[in-house]
Amino acid sequence: MKRILTAVVGLPILLFTIWSPSPYFFVALTAIAILLALNELYALSLKSACRPQTVLGSLAAVAVILSFTFDRPVLIVAVLSALSILSLASRVSRPIEIEQALVSVAATLFGVVYVGVLASCLIGVRMLTDAAAFPHAASKLLTMFFAIVMMTDTGAYYIGRALGRHKLAPRVSPGKTVEGAIGGLATAILVGPLCKLTFFPEIHLSHALALGAAIGLLGQIGDLAESLLKRGAGVKDSGNLLPGHGGMLDRIDSILFCAPLLFYYSRALSAGF
Repeated sequence: MKRILTAVVGLPILLFTIWSPSPYFFVALTAIAILLALNELYALSLKSACRPQTVLGSLAAVAVILSFTFDRPVLIVAVLSALSILSLASRVSRPIEIEQALVSVAATLFGVVYVGVLASCLIGVRMLTDAAAFPHAASKLLTMFFAIVMMTDTGAYYIGRALGRHKLAPRVSPGKTVEGAIGGLATAILVGPLCKLTFFPEIHLSHALALGAAIGLLGQIGDLAESLLKRGAGVKDSGNLLPGHGGMLDRIDSILFCAPLLFYYSRALSAGF
């Protein structure tokens, strides 16, 4: 029930930001999600005996968000370069923690890339102008994207409960089954064409099928990857922010692996692909 109530509250907010004439509502919502998820990831790092530099990482994540917002993704190289230099330089001033220098800098950088860069790709999609492709291109792409991600999770859950017999990755996520994963992927492949039929006539059927399959596959791998990090830290959820869903990182784990795919696909569409 808590999962349903959270979705009932959150879904209208998400759709509003996706379809609003101003893209900055979506930018703000995504930025909040990124910073919350990054903080949760850094908390997991602490449980795994790492000491990430949370302030530097958060500032770098904000810079990455701004790079995508103003369509300057090339600046991400500068952001990550600066973060690498500053992270190492700050550790030089604290030689008493020399044994932790490598894992500290690595955890700091990984958090910005894994959460900040990957999730910010969706901001890059939202900033796509209609003139570059077709009316409401960004809104349609994001609506299809979230529909596929959410229905993949739903299909995997219910089909896994009904038919699941073989464990998919028992050490990483004991509740997931091979049957559930196949059901989630099949659901995703169906949702892509369904989006084309209902609100997205501009997309080719082959593209809708391919995006459904790719998002359905990558999303489930992303879910398992985040579970791996949680198991390593010895926790069940990344946080308790969202009732019934765990933390923000738990909610966006499937999104992270798929977001770059949607970003580059949106750029291909704007180029007339």
